[in-house]
Amino acid sequence: MSKVSRVLFPVPRLTIVLLFIMAMGTSGCSIFKSFTPEGRGEKELFRSRDQYVRIVMQDVAKGVKVPPNEHPVILDSDQIRSALASMEAMLDGREKSVPVFTKAQLDTLAPFLSRGLAAAGPNEDVVFGLIDDFKAVHGLAKEQKYTAGRVFYRDGKLNIIFGNIQGEYRAVADRRLNPLAPGSRSVAAKQNWVFIDQPDQAYYSGPEGRRSDWITLDLAAMEAKAAAAEKEAKAAAAASGATEGRFYQPKKSVEERLTTLNELKAKKLITEEEYQKKRAAILSDL
Repeated sequence: MSKVSRVLFPVPRLTIVLLFIMAMGTSGCSIFKSFTPEGRGEKELFRSRDQYVRIVMQDVAKGVKVPPNEHPVILDSDQIRSALASMEAMLDGREKSVPVFTKAQLDTLAPFLSRGLAAAGPNEDVVFGLIDDFKAVHGLAKEQKYTAGRVFYRDGKLNIIFGNIQGEYRAVADRRLNPLAPGSRSVAAKQNWVFIDQPDQAYYSGPEGRRSDWITLDLAAMEAKAAAAEKEAKAAAAASGATEGRFYQPKKSVEERLTTLNELKAKKLITEEEYQKKRAAILSDL
């Protein structure tokens, strides 16, 4: 080895610090990414700024084996929309319950959920975060709020684990630290809402106990009841129309009735006595 090659050149401390900062900068994306709802293997279905609907891997519940979902599953978009539209919750500070989803959120979520559940595998969920405008205090202004959740189909029911319902949305917040995070199997959300009991909706109850942020929707029962109600309404309408056609006849005027009576007499279809009696009865209605 030459004498020159054995010479050690000292490296200034400032250079070492700068190199360390650069190295941290290149790995920073992977560090911050752990704070976001995004992950490896996700499939984005919808994105508009901070709003999203995507397919992701199932989250893992510590100490609990996560059963596979019944995916892919074909669910009609209108069927999903009707089920979601029936959900109501009581929020802190409100005097009455409110729909969980707004019309605009339903317009976005229902079709993408239908598409996502049809494309997801048994070990995948569909997650969402949606924003909309709401009336502020006293209705003098508007403020944006978000609703986020995790959706999957299992045991013949649509499961939704909510991360938030109409939570405060700050457009300028760093999403790496303040994501519109969906619900989790392992950790229950900190709630400021209580669901209103509705037919064919129930809180999930499993090995880890009852979850008030996790709702199951029996879509088949909802659809059957809706079909039965529609059939009953059609039958009632048909019966009403038939009754009106059979028994209801608009009452003719006195002049029309006298004209008809005179025609019957002229054709000698009634006697003089019958004519006089009927004529007196008609004139009594005047």
